[in-house]
Amino acid sequence: MSLSIDYRPALVNQEGIGRYVRELVRGMLFSGLGSELTLFAGTLRPSRYSKAALGLSGSGVRYLRPRYPTRYFRNRLKKRGMGVDDWIGNTSVYHQTQWSPLPVREAREVGTVFDCIYALDAMDSGGPDFLPREAAKRMLAGAMALVERCEILMVPCQYVADEVVHKLGADPAKVRVTHLGCDHLPPGAPRTGHLAPDAPYLLTITRIDRRKNHVLALRVFERLVAEGYPHHWVVVGPLGYGHEDFVQALKRSPARNKVRWLRVVDDGELSTLLNGSEMLLWPSRSEGFGLPPLEAMAIGTPVIASDCTSLPEICGDAAILHDPDDENAFFESCCRLIEDPKACQSLVEKGLKRASLFTWQRTAQETMAIYKELL
Repeated sequence: MSLSIDYRPALVNQEGIGRYVRELVRGMLFSGLGSELTLFAGTLRPSRYSKAALGLSGSGVRYLRPRYPTRYFRNRLKKRGMGVDDWIGNTSVYHQTQWSPLPVREAREVGTVFDCIYALDAMDSGGPDFLPREAAKRMLAGAMALVERCEILMVPCQYVADEVVHKLGADPAKVRVTHLGCDHLPPGAPRTGHLAPDAPYLLTITRIDRRKNHVLALRVFERLVAEGYPHHWVVVGPLGYGHEDFVQALKRSPARNKVRWLRVVDDGELSTLLNGSEMLLWPSRSEGFGLPPLEAMAIGTPVIASDCTSLPEICGDAAILHDPDDENAFFESCCRLIEDPKACQSLVEKGLKRASLFTWQRTAQETMAIYKELL
């Protein structure tokens, strides 16, 4: 079996899709599958990671890195009547890992659809305004292309499986759930003053955009400070769509001096932050999976998150879940975990057990089973 994977997101995307592709391949290599893999990493953008950091050094994997812009490469293939599988050569299965698929001519195609969050914003009216309209339309078109072209569609949870069927019109018979993992954060880096305050703190890890609901989290934190709790709040994430709401609210906040915002951290620093925090505060309004809550659980950090979209399925009873608009409920749960060590420890134990179910090696094995099913 000769397998090719679109590896481009692994090089340039530090979050979500990039993490999935990096860890999927790492799980396959751990299972001894390197000699069967070709990774297509064709992009002009510089890689955020070295081959050693990606776990590819000495792996036997075939790594192709043509330095072309994607649009140019796609047009070049089209003019020659080729698919990316022709360019790669000797490919039985090509795995499309992002909503901007490359043309494939003869190989069997599988694709991963992570969510359908863009579907409502792609409509000509209405929508939650989680994404710019034109970007949402492009993402929807790309996802629809995957649904039409791929013989099997992989999704990260049952919630997204149902969304792909109802919003993208996919045949339920070709949709497969392959959960993500949460077990590969490296050991924590030394804790330094620039990384986390020398005080108890809450932690929120996610891109700063309207969907992630940072403004509500800020209001919750302001109430904790007003009640006299000594905690700080560490926010980790780059700017995203609609970040202005949070940026302006933070500038006006009476608690702004106790908020530390880190735009980018590496995986070791992320481990350190998770390990040192008293809880993960995660009131997101919509998710396709929800990796940070699981990674927090895996490291022994209690989680307070939203009760919507994929999060109840992923977190189970191992997190405290609330309506993303219920500020009082989030505030009261934060107070409870701070003041009740037994309740906190109970949640930690549930979280560790829950997180142990989600491993990247399992993701890799389930994905390999899908490739074999296709052939």
